[in-house]
Amino acid sequence: MLQYVLAVLYGLVFGIANIIPGVSGGTMLVVFGCYDKVCGALSLNFKEIKKNIVFLIFFGIGAVIGLVGFSFVITWLFENFPTETYMFFMGLIVGSTPLIIRNATVREKFRPICALPFVLALVLVVGLAVLEGASGEAAAAAQVSGIGAVALYLIAGFVAAVAMIIPGVSGSFIMVLFGTYQPVIAAIKALDFAILIPTAIGVIAGLVLGARLISMLMKRFRLMVFSAILGLVAGSLYAIFPPDFGLNTHTFIGVIALAAGFAAAFIVGRHTKTEEA
Repeated sequence: MLQYVLAVLYGLVFGIANIIPGVSGGTMLVVFGCYDKVCGALSLNFKEIKKNIVFLIFFGIGAVIGLVGFSFVITWLFENFPTETYMFFMGLIVGSTPLIIRNATVREKFRPICALPFVLALVLVVGLAVLEGASGEAAAAAQVSGIGAVALYLIAGFVAAVAMIIPGVSGSFIMVLFGTYQPVIAAIKALDFAILIPTAIGVIAGLVLGARLISMLMKRFRLMVFSAILGLVAGSLYAIFPPDFGLNTHTFIGVIALAAGFAAAFIVGRHTKTEEA
């Protein structure tokens, strides 16, 4: 009975982690020692699914509860404390960086060529953020409609799901970059299926295909992949920097929130074992 309760608890934490930008669901799987079980199931390894079917069912129940339940909390925080919330996420992102570097260099050290994917990813994220700022829109999702919106949610869900599998990388952070994070959170809360269905299709496809794709890329181009990830992480700090940052009470509290987010992610990272490719 205890193992079922733990499976629900692990899924609960996994679901909550995947809704917070900067927090890695993959990291939580490693922390709880169930990374192989879940990834084996996601890659449609039927031998692994059959062996862990009961665990996976209870884990899935917990994940859904965490994902749906915490969406209400996140929506409330963005509506009432946007600066503090974004700065907390910035702290989480910076605090998770050492774990990403440890996972990247578990077999070999970075080489000069790794600067190329890092810079390209960094320029991509900052460039998108600048374009969004110049247009006066808060999110890319608000600029498209119809088929374009469906495609955006499909792609964002797919890429976020692939990122979700990598320990140390946040899937919801990817949605922040695409500008779909807040619309999807609001859609979960309001059960807006026009947004939820394409996002869910993208996520499912990303989880299934991503588990195999990430495994292949990590084996062949591990340092290149992680270099690009670090570029995305660095660029994200610019992309989510709060617009009303300055000499005010919200920023002062935000600095405290940033420190708390950094400490939380850093401590989790310190107690997380590196994942061999």
